Amino acid sequence: MEDKINNIHDKFVRESFSDIERAQAFFEKMLPTELIKQLDFNTLKDTKESYIDKELSEYFSDLVFEVSLIGSPETKTDVVMLFEHKSTPDKHVLIQVGYYMFAHYFKCVRQRKKMKVIIPVIYYQGQKKWTAPQPIDLFAGYPDAIKQYIPNLNHVFIALHSIPESDLLSSRNTLMATALVAQKWRFNPIKLADDLMKILSIFEDKDYDWNFLEMTFVYINNVSELETEDVKKIISSIPPKIKENIMTTYSKIKEEGRQEGRQEGRQEGEQTGIQKGEYKKQIEVVLNCFDNKLPIPLIANITQLSEEDVIKILKEHKKI
Repeated sequence: MEDKINNIHDKFVRESFSDIERAQAFFEKMLPTELIKQLDFNTLKDTKESYIDKELSEYFSDLVFEVSLIGSPETKTDVVMLFEHKSTPDKHVLIQVGYYMFAHYFKCVRQRKKMKVIIPVIYYQGQKKWTAPQPIDLFAGYPDAIKQYIPNLNHVFIALHSIPESDLLSSRNTLMATALVAQKWRFNPIKLADDLMKILSIFEDKDYDWNFLEMTFVYINNVSELETEDVKKIISSIPPKIKENIMTTYSKIKEEGRQEGRQEGRQEGEQTGIQKGEYKKQIEVVLNCFDNKLPIPLIANITQLSEEDVIKILKEHKKI
């Protein structure tokens, strides 16, 4: 189940940045000011390549963008989006990022290619709070004379949970704003519904990319717990010029979901009684652990379920 969820997130993030205007709007809003002043986003382009090798595929997906420096079009840098696979913070993430960067630099040296500066952007979508990690955090107990040899790895750390709501809603690209809101509030149906109403109420003609908008609604349908009443409120806020298309899109998604559910139901019916019994026992363990005040990440570790599955079970049994 966790692999399926990760694949959904990776695919949606990748599609969100597949349009250069959406990518530009994101970087102009989310990168540090000192970087924004140096980069000419009008030259931004997706290189259509990946630096990821099999050693890192467990941890990251990536997108590599090339952009020229302002006033120096011949000088280019790579802005690399790294999508964190894990649903919880990983203290070793910068070790992985360092390997990622130097493996690519070594490849350039070996192939005698010109090297460009890599600006690594760690993009974290998880629910649990996570502040920007630093290599020095891994080496406690050393005196300053020794700590000076710990390598510093500058990076841009973007955790959706910490981005102010106003920054998301004020993106100059409404589709990118919609995508970011869908990712940030997938754990919070009330906030998701509220922000979607705000965004869709100002939807502009230039943002009519129905393929991406439909994919956004598919993503929301797969990863959130929006109730029918929430959807009705969202649709009521949509300008008349796009309401019919939105309603048609959502109805189509729900019907596909029902068909998929029926198919999964048939497959579940073919499972053995032992498999069903094991899952029933997992549910009992989840509920018992939660009643005994254990945190969700620990419950997930005990039951070998994903955190998303634990949360779903708790919601189904009215525990949260």
